[in-house]
Amino acid sequence: MSAMGTCGDRDHNGRRFIDTAAALAADLHAGFAAAPTILLLGALAILLQLSPTLQSLLELRFADLMCGSLWRLASSHLLHWSWNHCLWDAVVFLSAGGMCESRWPGACRRVLFWSAGLIPLVVMVAAPELQCYRGLSGVDSALFALAAAMLLQEEWSSGRRVIASVAGLAVVCQFLKIAAEIHAGQTLFVSDRSFVPVPLAHLTGAAVGSAVAACCAVKQHWGPSRTDNREQT
Repeated sequence: MSAMGTCGDRDHNGRRFIDTAAALAADLHAGFAAAPTILLLGALAILLQLSPTLQSLLELRFADLMCGSLWRLASSHLLHWSWNHCLWDAVVFLSAGGMCESRWPGACRRVLFWSAGLIPLVVMVAAPELQCYRGLSGVDSALFALAAAMLLQEEWSSGRRVIASVAGLAVVCQFLKIAAEIHAGQTLFVSDRSFVPVPLAHLTGAAVGSAVAACCAVKQHWGPSRTDNREQT
């Protein structure tokens, strides 16, 4: 009886393991299907941290822009100064970016496009003493701002005031955090002396994300009415 019971328990545990693995695989597949761009870019940022040679090839040095290497504006965001820097950025990028791409893919793509180019350019103009730029934190700020602002709009229009208030508070807290970072001259969450923090990149990213969300709100509010008016005329 005990031997049969032991075998039965093993079979039951084996089935539970298989079912759990299958459910996890299904969740991963669904997540990849919902946010493929974010997942691929996040994985690429982590992989690039393993190769200092590739990092030196892809790094944005502001002097390179004068030579026409504009593609480095995008590649620079995938590079980081340390594993601590990389993992903090990747966690926020995957969570906020995954939410944005799965719920608002068009707005997410616009944020990625504009933040990738504008953030290094603003930093280069405002802080000419810096010779190069790395990190996803500015793009993270843009995606977080987009997610919070879009949630605020959707939840408020749906009458869910509590969730909308939480989203609005997140927007306010983000800009207060950035203001504190600019005042202190350092980041609040990442404590790493291997690089010089640039809170201005966070401010630029948050501005980009907020601007894209505002454009979406204007388009949603005015687009249908203008279309209806054109159809009536």
